[in-house]
Amino acid sequence: ITVADCMVKALDHILLNGDPTNDESFLVTVLLSRRVWVVGAVIAVLPVSFYKTMDALKKSSALALVFVIMLTAGIVAYANGLADPCEGKEGVCRGEIVPFTDAGSTISKLPIFIFAFTCHQNIFPIVNEIQNRSQARLNFVITIAIGFAFLVFLVVAVEGYLTYGSNVAGDILLNYPETGKITFMRICIAFMLVLHYPLQLDPSRRCITSLVKVVREWMQAKKHQQYSEFSNLNQTPSSNLKGGVASKNSQQATTATIHHPNEKSSHSFSSDALFNTITIAFLAASFIIAMIVDDLGVVLAMVGATGSTLVSYVLPGLIYIKIHPNMDLFKMCAYVQLIMGCIIMPVALYFVLNGSASE
Repeated sequence: ITVADCMVKALDHILLNGDPTNDESFLVTVLLSRRVWVVGAVIAVLPVSFYKTMDALKKSSALALVFVIMLTAGIVAYANGLADPCEGKEGVCRGEIVPFTDAGSTISKLPIFIFAFTCHQNIFPIVNEIQNRSQARLNFVITIAIGFAFLVFLVVAVEGYLTYGSNVAGDILLNYPETGKITFMRICIAFMLVLHYPLQLDPSRRCITSLVKVVREWMQAKKHQQYSEFSNLNQTPSSNLKGGVASKNSQQATTATIHHPNEKSSHSFSSDALFNTITIAFLAASFIIAMIVDDLGVVLAMVGATGSTLVSYVLPGLIYIKIHPNMDLFKMCAYVQLIMGCIIMPVALYFVLNGSASE
């Protein structure tokens, strides 16, 4: 969604220079079509969507971080007078700046903040692939990742709000003037999101793959149980011993099939067909949603209120409570986290839906 919006805005400035009277060419019409760039975004993410490890994405992720830093620097420059944020605009450019907002508005935006810090799903492949694995190294990675994200979010949010006040848009680049610098920033965002897509695809694909494997194993075990029961019913008294031995051997063979000693590590995929099918399904779902939905704020709020709240609050608290039988300070915090998640999810979802309906 954002890739298409950024490219349309960027090309509008490059091709038309803000003058719609130049829009006479079929090529220009095509290039300024949002849906064309949705298709282009899907094609762009194809090469990096079929990597099977997080380590294979390190170069593209590093390049995406460069684009993030460039975008942040641009927002800081406009906020501190190094460039005019109201260039070429008529009327009031800056809105009112207030220290606090009303409760309903704050709660409706809370899911976006939760979604912004939802990265828990990536911790499992990181643990599997990190070199010289230790708790200290893992804590260092988590601290650096969350700390850097918090710093970038804080700078962009504060500087953006100080620049435009209450007139700031959900996509802050929509506020800025149509200049060459902003056009370059929009292109940077488009490339950044293309490079970030595989980082969200990878854990989702792993979860679906694990579920498929569990269902397959359950079905194999169920078939073996039914076969064993059928065989026992048809055994004669003289063949009980032989049949019992055969049944035991058959059960061991089935168990060996399900839990093969040479089974691939958790960050690999046993079936290329399954891997490719799930990847294509996710790409197709992303494509359909991007073609239908054009308001990213609603999408982020809905995802934050449901999936992100579940992943960030409910499941971590519930899992900690289950695996730590003794009551201590951390377990009390886990209960608080779980309760907060159960409260935030329905309340935030109500305000998001109520806000969308009123608009």
